[in-house]
Amino acid sequence: MSVRSITRDTWTRVFVDSGSDFETAERVVANRLRGSEVDHERRLPVTFVAAGGGAAHVYELTVIVLPDQIMTIEPGAGVPLLQDVEARLQWSERPGEGPHQAWYAIAQAGFQAAVAALGLMEADINTVRAPMAEAARAEASRSLGVSDLPRVNELLVDIDHALTHVASSIATLTQLARLLRRECTVPGAGVTRPQVDALIQQGEALTRRVEFMVDRHRFLSQGVSQQISTSDLNIVKIFTVLWAILIPGTTLINWYGQNFEVMPELSWEYSSWVQILGVFLLAVIPIYTVKRAGQLR
Repeated sequence: MSVRSITRDTWTRVFVDSGSDFETAERVVANRLRGSEVDHERRLPVTFVAAGGGAAHVYELTVIVLPDQIMTIEPGAGVPLLQDVEARLQWSERPGEGPHQAWYAIAQAGFQAAVAALGLMEADINTVRAPMAEAARAEASRSLGVSDLPRVNELLVDIDHALTHVASSIATLTQLARLLRRECTVPGAGVTRPQVDALIQQGEALTRRVEFMVDRHRFLSQGVSQQISTSDLNIVKIFTVLWAILIPGTTLINWYGQNFEVMPELSWEYSSWVQILGVFLLAVIPIYTVKRAGQLR
């Protein structure tokens, strides 16, 4: 475990090597700062979701907020998103500034990362939706079928997992912003109440956007399943019709393939035409029955 203080000791970043070190780091740093345990309300497990390289990357960390200090306990070498926040704060650092500026910057960076991640997920949703829209057109030559199911399901599951992490991230960041609103009235906080109110409104708007995307994802999943089922049903219909056409002829071949001693119909004048007409009628009757039942639409 290593500790680094940022912006004149108003923001402390703690780096741990494994998830089991999080609780130890919290106790050590809390005792170092205040000599007592941190209130549960001021200890927030936060999830950051950042888009990069065509994928969404999830980072778990713990944020502890105190009147004169903010701490982030991060895995490994730290969350890359916070490296940019640290550089920006050190560039604009002013003497006597409390932790509220870092507090605000962390929440703002998390919301910006969530927006980018949601944009990436919307692109993935459109990737699934495109073949469905194409299949719905009259000129479409091929719809989604069972062969597409593994690829489509994998993409939908990835989107679902990413949406879950983004929803959790937005909820905790909004909670962090609401906690900041209670504290930013302190003189010299460096952050105004309207700024924090706008940040909270952004979190609430992102929450509604995530809810809309969850509903869209659910609707899309149902649509994909229904379209695949319809495609498979159409294949069954095709084989049903082929079976109805071919089974009478197969029956006739089996009949005349028997070793009967007496087969008087072979000497009839129109025997072959009668047999062909009989096969045709036997094929048309089941097809007509299936069509009347409405199963060929």
